Amino acid sequence: MHLWQQAGRLLIAARYWVNTSRVLAMRSDRNVLGRMWWPVRVEDAGQEKALTVWLNSSVGLLSLLGIRNTTRGGWVQPKKADLTEFPVLDPRALAPEQRTALTQLFDALAEAEFERLPAMVNCPARRALDDGLSEILGLPNLAELRRLLASEPVVSNRRL
Repeated sequence: MHLWQQAGRLLIAARYWVNTSRVLAMRSDRNVLGRMWWPVRVEDAGQEKALTVWLNSSVGLLSLLGIRNTTRGGWVQPKKADLTEFPVLDPRALAPEQRTALTQLFDALAEAEFERLPAMVNCPARRALDDGLSEILGLPNLAELRRLLASEPVVSNRRL
């Protein structure tokens, strides 16, 4: 019973191959536990959706890759304690219309197929996610960040 109290609907990848992963965060409709995912609890479904959008955007991927512990080449295991320290969007600080727009963006892309991270530069779903996030939050175009992330040696499995 104690373990079930740690279940959550927002899930962040606990172990992954960078060059084969497609998303590093996802949301379930019910509380779950996972061996390969860290469950995270937040206040409501809207915040879960906003955070899932953020974490899978190029900005969120940069943050997640920044706290990675590379164990064997592209095999990554972030420490759970690092999740409490890395920069992340605070959905509670957003205007209500921004929270609604992020929820709608999540809903629009929830069934979309994301390419593997090395192919993110040409992924229509990731481009739509980044473009939507940029528009909603007033961020600059994330295309160059997406290109740089896709070419990062651990992500691309190629030398610079």
